[in-house]
Amino acid sequence: MNSSKKAKIVAAVFMIVLGIVWITPVLWLVLSSFKMDSDFITSFANLKGPGDYLSRLIPREWTLDNYIEMFVGGEGANTTANILAMFKNSIVVSVAVTIGTLIVTSLSAYAYERLDFKGGNKIFWALMYMSMFPNVVNLLPMFRISNALGWVDNLNALIWPSLAGVFNIFLIRNFMKGIPKELDEAAAIDGASSFGIYCHIILPSIAPVMIVVGLFAFNGAWNDFLWPSIVLTNPMNQTLTPGLRLLSGQYEQRWAHMIASCLISMIPPLLLYLFAQKYFLQGISVQEGVKG
Repeated sequence: MNSSKKAKIVAAVFMIVLGIVWITPVLWLVLSSFKMDSDFITSFANLKGPGDYLSRLIPREWTLDNYIEMFVGGEGANTTANILAMFKNSIVVSVAVTIGTLIVTSLSAYAYERLDFKGGNKIFWALMYMSMFPNVVNLLPMFRISNALGWVDNLNALIWPSLAGVFNIFLIRNFMKGIPKELDEAAAIDGASSFGIYCHIILPSIAPVMIVVGLFAFNGAWNDFLWPSIVLTNPMNQTLTPGLRLLSGQYEQRWAHMIASCLISMIPPLLLYLFAQKYFLQGISVQEGVKG
């Protein structure tokens, strides 16, 4: 057996082991979501070995009650936690943040990279420097500004502050560096305005990185926990990720119910990544921006 075949075998074994490590927690979550709470609590008591562990992964009695209670309620569920309203709020916020982020960051990156204005580079790097501060530092100023604007307990507080991510501007700007400026000059000679160049030349060329930024924006908005927990107080206005904590019973922790809710919250980002994975891989290569 030559060294090339040995390397392939080692790589295959490593990927299989890595796949098992990755899939095991997900499989545990899926199976646990179909368990009764009593079954879940006693599943890992007095384990005597790996075989016993594997046998207890499978529910003793399969049930859909955990999923049904999320939408119609049930005994022990917190009736103020309306998961349908939370799901709708998360969709509204995530879609709005994604669209707004793509518009704001692409226009900003275009201005910094292609439009020659005094102090543009210094302003950009000043913003990059300020973005290095931890987000928790901004929580109090953001809350005071949101309160002054009347955005407390309003979805606007989640949408507007999230649009101008400096890292996304940096990412798109670097991607634009691979697009020859001769294209801009040729379009300008033909009478195209700066906005026309942006729409007809820049946007089609940066489509891969725009998809990557859109994925990051959607995932970040969907999974945001801390800021919505602070600025939103009404359960009907809450988004899904921080709202999951409201699904617990008042005097007990209903673990199987919580796991089922977490799985439901994972579906939109998972579907988005599965749909856009091809474009995500394209966006990694800057050279994709100048093809065609």
